Amino acid sequence: MAQEYKANIKISSFITRAISGLILLILSGFIMYQGGDLLFFASMIVSVIGLIELLRIFKLSKSSLGFFSYFLTFVYYFILYENKSYVVYFIIILLLGLLIFYVVKYPKYNINDVAICFFGVTYVAIMFSFVYLIRLLNYGSYFVWLVFISSWGSDTCAYCIGSLFGKHKLTPLLSPKKSIEGSIAGVLGSALLGILFVFLSKSILNLNINAAYVGVAFACMMGAIISQFGDLAASGIKRDYNTKDYGDIIPGHGGILDRFDSVIFAAPAVYFTLLLFS
Repeated sequence: MAQEYKANIKISSFITRAISGLILLILSGFIMYQGGDLLFFASMIVSVIGLIELLRIFKLSKSSLGFFSYFLTFVYYFILYENKSYVVYFIIILLLGLLIFYVVKYPKYNINDVAICFFGVTYVAIMFSFVYLIRLLNYGSYFVWLVFISSWGSDTCAYCIGSLFGKHKLTPLLSPKKSIEGSIAGVLGSALLGILFVFLSKSILNLNINAAYVGVAFACMMGAIISQFGDLAASGIKRDYNTKDYGDIIPGHGGILDRFDSVIFAAPAVYFTLLLFS
């Protein structure tokens, strides 16, 4: 009876995860396709929610320093919307703003709290915004999909091959189930998916197809490599603070950071690789 109950729970959990995953995929696809202001505001909302989830682990999500960090996230996106060339100056604004807040509120917060918030805004908001920046590039409506190919596609390839053939642990302490074989499959699988993507889109893309194959494959490989480190880094933070999930906003998947941790790392990698080949 107990075994039957556990089996039903697993089936129910799988169905919940599959349905929410499908809804998330459709919603993400629609937003990426529309681009523009919809993608901009969606990126901003996702960044703020992700930052709340991250700061919750450090017990700062409901603090005045946390709310100031959310405000700075909105400031960043305002600057990004007005003129993306000014974004580099935001790092200085972020650091100065947090340090001034630290001095004004001293000794309520210590410098570690300031460092965590600086890390949080940079890690979640700035890095995730590269999805929007890719969408602004020439053929960005197509190239933005490379972020998800190199993150979610890599995850799927790594899981399938790792489950079947994985024998050597990649990082036994951080993620015992991940294997070196799965990791390599994720990178190569991502590159192959990128090549397939170019093949299916070549009638639309007015590009040198041979160069596009190389550039896209390399972008997907770089995105896959970096996204795996992003996934492991997110796992490391959760392990450091004995947390299973960052949140519960996505049924069966956890929080925004649980689902988008690899995307956050893949987006800048794909963006800069595309610039290199443009």
